[in-house]
Amino acid sequence: MKLTVNLPRKIFPALATNDFVYLNSGGSGPPSDETVSAMREADDLCSGPAYLEGTDFYAHQRVQYDRARETAARLLNVNPGDIALTQSTTHGMNLGTFALDWRAGDEVISSRSEHPGCLVPLHGLQERYGAKLKLIEPPITAAKIEEVMTPRTRLISISHVDWTNGEILPLADISTLARDRGALTLVDGAQSVGNIPVDVPATGVDMFAFTGHKWVLGPEGMGGFYVRPELASEVSSTSLGFASLSDPAVFDAEGGYWKHLHEGARRFEASTMSPALAAGFAVAASAVHERGSEGFAEIRRRADLLAGLLEELPYVEIRSPRPAVSGLVSFEIPGVAAKEAAEKLLKQRFVVRFIPEPYPYIRASTHLFNTDEELKALAEAVGRL
Repeated sequence: MKLTVNLPRKIFPALATNDFVYLNSGGSGPPSDETVSAMREADDLCSGPAYLEGTDFYAHQRVQYDRARETAARLLNVNPGDIALTQSTTHGMNLGTFALDWRAGDEVISSRSEHPGCLVPLHGLQERYGAKLKLIEPPITAAKIEEVMTPRTRLISISHVDWTNGEILPLADISTLARDRGALTLVDGAQSVGNIPVDVPATGVDMFAFTGHKWVLGPEGMGGFYVRPELASEVSSTSLGFASLSDPAVFDAEGGYWKHLHEGARRFEASTMSPALAAGFAVAASAVHERGSEGFAEIRRRADLLAGLLEELPYVEIRSPRPAVSGLVSFEIPGVAAKEAAEKLLKQRFVVRFIPEPYPYIRASTHLFNTDEELKALAEAVGRL
C-alpha cells in the first residue's frame, strides 16, 4: 500500500464495497487490507507451523511483540523499553491507577468530562482504598488543578485529547505542576495517538495509556502503556506473571522475583498476548509514522472543513475548538437529542456517535479516508434533521 495523506476507501475491508460515510475513528478506526494481511500472516504462522519448531515457537511471538513496541515507541517519541503492550487504553489506565501504594485519605484529581475508562478505575480507588476523587469542570487548566491540590494529592489522571470535543489539554503545564507538588500524572491518550502529533517526553507526564484501534486504524485488542523511565522502578504492577520477568529462567518459587522484573515499562506485561494483534498494530502504527505531520495536518483540515460547514447551519452549535486542533468535531442540534440524531444519520448511511450526558454531543471523527464530498454530504444531512 502506498502511503499518502489521502487513503482510498478500497483499501479498507469495512468500506470497500459500500457507500457508508464512516466518521467514527474516534470510537474504532477500520483496519486496512495491509493491516489485516499482517494479522493473518502472523496468525497462520503462530497457529500452524511454528508449533513444530520447539522453543522457536515463542521466538516468533517475541518478534511480533518487539515490532509492536518499536512502532508504538516511534509514535510517542520514546524508547521501546518504555512501552508495555496492553489490550487497550482502559487496560493501561487501570495499570497506572493502581500502580501506587494507596492509603485512605490520599487524593486523585480528574475531570468530569473524562471517559469512563479513566473514571471507573478512579472510583475503584475510592471503593477499595478510601482515596478521595476530586473532579474539576472542563476546560481543564493547570490553574484549576492547582486550586484543588493538597499535600494528599498523589495522582492527576486526565486525557490528552478530550473525548467529548477534541480539545487538547495542556499536559506540559499540568505535569510540571504535579511534579513540583510531588504528585504523578496519568494520561489517557486514546484520542491523541494517531490523531495529533504526540511527543510524550516533551509533555513530562509520568504514565501514558493509548490504543491502536482508534486513530491508528489498528486491530481491536492491542494498545500500549508508557512509563517514564525514571519512575518505572517506583511503581508496581497489579498484573504480574512470566512476561514481567527479565529472565524467567531464574524465577524461584520461594520468592525474590522482584529483583528480576524488567527494569522499564515491560514489567507491566504479565502473560501471553496475541502475536496476530501485535503484527497488525505494528503495520498500522508504522503507516501513521510514515505519513507524519502531513497526515495529522490533513486530519485537522478535514475536521475544520466539517466544522465550518456545520457552523453555517443556523441551528447547529459547534462544541469543538475552532480552528480544529484534532479530528474530533462535536456539535449539538437544539431540540434533537444526540442519540436520536446519530440514529437518524445512520439510517442515511452516516456513521457518527453520540456522547452521553452531561455532554450530549453528536461527534464526528474525520480521518484520511474521508473526502471533502463526504463531509459536505454530512452537513447537508444534518441540515435536514
